[in-house]
Amino acid sequence: MRASGCSPVARLLRAAIFPVALFAVAGLLAPERCDASAFSIAELGTRAASVGTAFTAVADDSSALFYNPAGIAFQPGIHMEMDSLVVVGLFRFTPSDPPPGTNVPSNGYPGSVKPHFIPVASMFMTHQFNPKWTVGFGAFTPFGLASNFINFHDSDPSNTKFPGRWAGTRAQLQEFWFQPTVAYRLNENSAIAVGPAFVHTHLYIDRSFLNPADDALTFGRQAASTIFPGVPVNQAAAVIARLLPEGRSRIAGTANSPAFALGYLYKNPRLKTNFGFSFRSSVTNHLSGAAGFGFTSNSALIPYIGSSFLPSAFPNQKITGSFTTPATYAVGVANTSLRNTTISMDFRLQDYRRFQSVPLNFSVNTANSTTSALPAEDRLVFNFRNSYVFGLGVARDIRPDTQLRIGYIYDRSPVVDESVGPLFPDANRNSFTVGGTRKRGEKTYSFFYEAMFMQNRVTNVAANAAQGTNGDYHSFVHLAGLSMQFDATNWIGKKKH
Repeated sequence: MRASGCSPVARLLRAAIFPVALFAVAGLLAPERCDASAFSIAELGTRAASVGTAFTAVADDSSALFYNPAGIAFQPGIHMEMDSLVVVGLFRFTPSDPPPGTNVPSNGYPGSVKPHFIPVASMFMTHQFNPKWTVGFGAFTPFGLASNFINFHDSDPSNTKFPGRWAGTRAQLQEFWFQPTVAYRLNENSAIAVGPAFVHTHLYIDRSFLNPADDALTFGRQAASTIFPGVPVNQAAAVIARLLPEGRSRIAGTANSPAFALGYLYKNPRLKTNFGFSFRSSVTNHLSGAAGFGFTSNSALIPYIGSSFLPSAFPNQKITGSFTTPATYAVGVANTSLRNTTISMDFRLQDYRRFQSVPLNFSVNTANSTTSALPAEDRLVFNFRNSYVFGLGVARDIRPDTQLRIGYIYDRSPVVDESVGPLFPDANRNSFTVGGTRKRGEKTYSFFYEAMFMQNRVTNVAANAAQGTNGDYHSFVHLAGLSMQFDATNWIGKKKH
């Protein structure tokens, strides 16, 4: 006799409400920078992360929904999994040519106000209805960024401020995937899967503007006839640029977009070898949001232009924009010929060349307002290149209920020299991982740790001199994760009677 009128699937979905809420809160509260290549996040499954994310051909837990969704076709029963990831990033920047009089800290500018950690959560569920058909649902964040170089106060003298603030001081990006998935067993040894996804994206960018060596000169030329009538334009612009108060812009927007994932997994029992392929589509995010502008109040020019001049020139307003996050192609192989040992290798390609720029369109601009100094479009140019990741992992069963794992990752950064800065203090990296799993009844507990060694990077791009972003970037990242997997097959069966 049934204890309630709810089906097993309904109970499974109801049990997911709390993990989904926790996932959303954890992602939105991320206070610092979190990324693999540029702003990718690869360590979304604890067991997978501990083998260097070489999991495309293994895919033997619910996080296969992220790494290779075809893997769920080989997982009988009903399974739930919750993964939590913590990231601690240590970022340092030493400018090569700071403005005269700048007091650069002895160990460079830190990439955060104070030590923080970044929580990232993901949730996966699968249910095999029969030997042919399996369904699943995953909620995860394959792309995220939280960068913070605001390590000064507006009341400080200008020569103590972070010189790269004109390129950006703080950014946040979260791309949440909600992915139902269907997997089909082609035969005993192979399966395919497809997962349409709903993607919600949030973007926030904070940066200083009215740079005396850059955009303040442009604004000075526009305002020269109003502020200093009769004075030659370039001469007036140079004076205005030096006397203007510093501005701070804050851009925030959200987008909702479709996407999809594909997977294929083949198991060769004679060779004891698995082959896997997965694809996660690119996402074009059409942003809708708002822009806000503020100014310091200690400018000598304010008595001459009045307190309303700059707010009228840079009005708060609605904005639109767009950008594309890359597609991910992954191939993997795994072998279990050695006793109690699985060796796996992955190669992933991400077409970051799609991330060329972020155009921001202002609703109140020079084309439709006599007072606005904003262009119809402000384009943030990045010109990324494609990135690739190589992962290698070894997992060994030391007891029937205990497994230990190690891994290595090489990650080629997509960020070119011209785009290295406070938003992307990025470089190629070598990472080493370790982890383990212990099974207790219907529950399986896993952990991992990753040490990410980012190569030192020195940039010297002439076009970036005015932005203050040329210099030495030195970074190191700690990552750690925990997961709990629950085999709900028997639990759901008991509830039915």
